[in-house]
Amino acid sequence: MASTSGYFTRLTPVECALKAQAAIVADAQVVGMATDTLVLVRMLKGNMFQTVARAELTQESEGTGIRLTAGMDRIVFVFSCIILAAFLVVNVIYLVAFLRIFQSFQFSDQDRKDWLFVSLPLISMILGVGLAQLGRYLARDEAPVLSRLLLDAMEAKPKGSRPAPKRP
Repeated sequence: MASTSGYFTRLTPVECALKAQAAIVADAQVVGMATDTLVLVRMLKGNMFQTVARAELTQESEGTGIRLTAGMDRIVFVFSCIILAAFLVVNVIYLVAFLRIFQSFQFSDQDRKDWLFVSLPLISMILGVGLAQLGRYLARDEAPVLSRLLLDAMEAKPKGSRPAPKRP
């Protein structure tokens, strides 16, 4: 669903939040919120899948650790999973009725001949998954833009690039 990366900055979490909030306000294309533990940013006029960059800030000895994830908003993902599960349940019910497993719950002979009627929940589920993939494809350029906005604002570098502490 989302890509995850670890970064480090010498700023404190509060300074990171202030700089991130300033970058969000300065850019007219994004909207978001920033606290000393979490920064959320999304495009104002993005696609319906709401690509969100999420930076979790943790205090470290020499600055702030940043765990950056970018991807579909979690609430959209949860609702998509609920709808997909509902269509899956309908598919199972249709399959039980089509195969005449229970005597009291089965399709008539005429309904069994109508393949469109019988396969409609499966077709709807496939179309739903296809639309989600299309939305992810259309949002492929949003995550790098949002991530770069946050990383530039917080002056962050990848975790492996910080210098090792000097030993006496």
